[in-house]
Amino acid sequence: MADAAFSRDGKYYSALTHDGRLRIWDTETNVLKQEYTPDLHLTAPPLCLQWISVTQSVSPQKGGRRKSVSENETQAIALGTTSGKILLYSVAQGKVESVLVDQKNHINNKVKSLDWHRKYGLLSCTGDNSVQEWDLETAKVRHRYKINVDNKSKQTNGVSAIKIIPHSEQTSAKYIVAASWQLRIWRLQDNQATLVKNLGHNASPKALLSLAISGKTCWLIEGSQNERLLSFWDVTIMDDLTNGDEPTPNKRQRKKSTSAPIVATPTYNFVLEDAPKIIDVNVQTEEGGTKLQLAAATRSGVVHYYGHMLNGASTKPIKPSVTVQVTTADATPLPLQCCCLTTTGDLLLGYTNSIIWTFERLTPDLSTKTQVLIRGDTKDRKKQKQTNEVNKVRSDSKNDVTYVEPMGGVTRKRTTPGGQVEVSMEARLANLSLDVKSPGKSAVNQNLTKLLMQGLHSNDKNMILSVLQREEAGAALRTTARLPADCLPLLLDQLAGMAARRTSQCSLACMWASAALRAHSALLLAAAPPPLAQLLAVLTHRRSHLCQLLNLKGRLELATAQRSADQEDIDQEPVLQYDDSSSGEEMETENYQSDDSLPSWEAGEGGEGGEGEAGGGDSDSIESD
Repeated sequence: MADAAFSRDGKYYSALTHDGRLRIWDTETNVLKQEYTPDLHLTAPPLCLQWISVTQSVSPQKGGRRKSVSENETQAIALGTTSGKILLYSVAQGKVESVLVDQKNHINNKVKSLDWHRKYGLLSCTGDNSVQEWDLETAKVRHRYKINVDNKSKQTNGVSAIKIIPHSEQTSAKYIVAASWQLRIWRLQDNQATLVKNLGHNASPKALLSLAISGKTCWLIEGSQNERLLSFWDVTIMDDLTNGDEPTPNKRQRKKSTSAPIVATPTYNFVLEDAPKIIDVNVQTEEGGTKLQLAAATRSGVVHYYGHMLNGASTKPIKPSVTVQVTTADATPLPLQCCCLTTTGDLLLGYTNSIIWTFERLTPDLSTKTQVLIRGDTKDRKKQKQTNEVNKVRSDSKNDVTYVEPMGGVTRKRTTPGGQVEVSMEARLANLSLDVKSPGKSAVNQNLTKLLMQGLHSNDKNMILSVLQREEAGAALRTTARLPADCLPLLLDQLAGMAARRTSQCSLACMWASAALRAHSALLLAAAPPPLAQLLAVLTHRRSHLCQLLNLKGRLELATAQRSADQEDIDQEPVLQYDDSSSGEEMETENYQSDDSLPSWEAGEGGEGGEGEAGGGDSDSIESD
């Protein structure tokens, strides 16, 4: 069962994800070229894949006089699903060209293994231990073979992997290696599978098979994803194996297990540090003999390389010639996920840095047992503090440094200090001007992206805040959409620091984080350790105190309102005021006024003029006084 494989020329690397998606990387540019999600990828996900070559016939137009057919081979990937269907995905077209369905497969047995050879075509093995030979032109099964796996333990009855053995004998039969509870060689002919040779090795449910061919000799490398051992077998098809006339067994032989008369032992055994994930083998003929090259990527994230001369069998386990590891400058390991041997004898390695895949060609250094590659961020934190505060560029560099723009841009060189400068610093800063009122917004967005990238790589707080303090959601979305994948974890760390500050900074951090999630959601979902843990922890902590903060705010507002109401009641002027204090003079004035008023009313009633005049004189005197 192979869920990841390189193309035959090593240009592409394909792998199946846990959720049933197909991803194809370009090993020369380290770019995820294609990503395909099959229909029903959750209910019937792909289990295995195999690179094949498909011939496409190109016919002329209808108005042409002559009908000429030209055939071109294109690379495709065969995907075996759990529903029993095989999808032929075209790499050039970026879609599924055809679907292979076995009409007699009513149980929908899952496809467990696939193998393809240019001479023998495509073979598949399903869960009921049936091997199908497909005709790719008609999308139908050409022949069907039943492999009889006899074992008392039902858990290891299934065939986990098959491999086609090429041969140059004059026969129409096909030979395969099937890994079940034992490794066996089967001859497929006339819709019948005949056991030819029993290799006599216990295989696991997840076997890894790889072939190496040199002339007419064929070797097999067998391993499993549960054992730390690789076995080397000679599986060359000889004349005695191609002969279909076998002696009829007697009654005693019939009662015994149906095993082949030939039981082999492995020629070599190779020891691994951990169980292998992917293996590759190559054989080269030299003057001194035949040299075997073997590479295996283990679960622990290292690659073992073996260089051994084939000069006879050996029972002693062979240790790796060199072990390749990849780390950063601060001793953080970068796990190696895959490996492949090129035609020139170099190693093609693939390792991951957080969520980014990187492919690199390497010549093994056989003078040492362990070869460590330092990749990733090579900046020293202690030396970083001694950089120039103006331009953040170290001045102790003696050699010319070549800067490469992201996504395969034009390269530019920076000369040594004191040399001729092509572009001045003022001109470079002028190119990064943030003029929002300019009519073209695309240049502004590109400047924002470049300025943000420069600030993230140099860890310049002022430069980063000059971009992140913009309150435009559209500018944030366009800027993060153009941001490279390696800058995304650095941006999320800066946003987590802003989210822990005051409310205005937190709101800006939420806006930029939302834009980053919308632009790079697929990339963040594919990350092995998601870089959102710190930001999520900060926001969760702030949200946990929100209810208490709102409760305190309500109490403070209520207390403030009550205090202000009390002050308004104290300062208000009275509507009615009663004063009980009175003096003796006021009482005499009131009595006097009351005595004079009586004769005036009596004079008015009786009509006596003398008294009225006298009363008038008294009043005048009183007023004069």
